[in-house]
Amino acid sequence: MNDLQQQDLLTETELHVTYGNFWPRFWALLIDALILAVLTPAVLFNRTEWKSLFVLIIIAVIQFSFKPFFEYRYGATPGKMAMGLTIVNYQFNRAGAEQIIIRNIFGILSGLILLGIDMYSFNQPQFNSVSTMQEYLSFSSARSLTLLWEALMFIIVLIDIIFFVSSDTCRSLHDRMGKTFVIKT
Repeated sequence: MNDLQQQDLLTETELHVTYGNFWPRFWALLIDALILAVLTPAVLFNRTEWKSLFVLIIIAVIQFSFKPFFEYRYGATPGKMAMGLTIVNYQFNRAGAEQIIIRNIFGILSGLILLGIDMYSFNQPQFNSVSTMQEYLSFSSARSLTLLWEALMFIIVLIDIIFFVSSDTCRSLHDRMGKTFVIKT
């Protein structure tokens, strides 16, 4: 074990750190999802009525920047704050921008890829005739690509959960990638 790891372990013991375990993190995720769910009517209405690329881009940017913004600016998302959790680095200080971006890279990339797929669909000539969500789902020539991407993201989430449950410090794959911990405050 190198000196930095020993120093971190001593700091961790001295600080009496309690890691954010499954249930507080689950409830935090649910709270954040409920906050973002406010955008759902705008998403649906935009796909069937407005058909605005500008609105599509704004909503997508809000969705995939929500977590990184709050984690960097406040050390936690609103859900994590409500559950008394915060994101810290190996020295138990607030994580830096690079660490936050790396820990959220799957969500950011997923948001960008799904935005690209939606932009492709919005630019198809037959998109103008879509007036219901059922028509949108039937129309979307990129739907199989979306489903494939969502299946890949589901596998990544499962791997993330496996890392989480097998860790005594409650660190998932994205925590390890970003060199961060989620702790009780």
